[in-house]
Amino acid sequence: MTAALLAIVCAPATAAAQDTRPTVLLLDGLFIYVHQQYVGVSALAGMLDRLGYRTLVDTHLMTRTANAAPDVIIGHSMGGSSALKYAGEMVAAGKPAPVIITIDAAFGSPACPVPRCTNIRTPGFPDIVGAENIDAWKAGAFMVNHAMLATNPAVQQMVLRQAEAILIERMPATPPLSAPIPLPRPH
Repeated sequence: MTAALLAIVCAPATAAAQDTRPTVLLLDGLFIYVHQQYVGVSALAGMLDRLGYRTLVDTHLMTRTANAAPDVIIGHSMGGSSALKYAGEMVAAGKPAPVIITIDAAFGSPACPVPRCTNIRTPGFPDIVGAENIDAWKAGAFMVNHAMLATNPAVQQMVLRQAEAILIERMPATPPLSAPIPLPRPH
């Protein structure tokens, strides 16, 4: 982790209302209705918090986060489909376009409505139109099944690398610690 990113991650948040960290919304798939550490994208919550994000976790139904305006949305299966639909709604409402990362987005998912979209998928799952489609098996999660894909270390590392790159891109330029002192000119 870079020193500038480490400074952001280690900065204490004084109150939730003052939390200026970028927000990531994690949307789990069908039948995952409780935050878990071993199945679904909700397992990424702690890692993303430590990276410097404020995390929101919900199901593909989005009953708790329907009005959120996240910077990044990560969804697995039906959660991936919901991520794509919600991003389209955000853009249509004039909100900033989030970055989308889907993992085995469900069949029938819409095309990616935002400029930055990644779809990590196993063979047999669809490509998402407008997304960078990555074959999970070729990327290090060989023979990992759909249910366990979001918790596979290779897939999690792909997601975390992308999430860290987004944080670094969005960091404000750091001014120099002090302005250079002009030296006296010889007479």
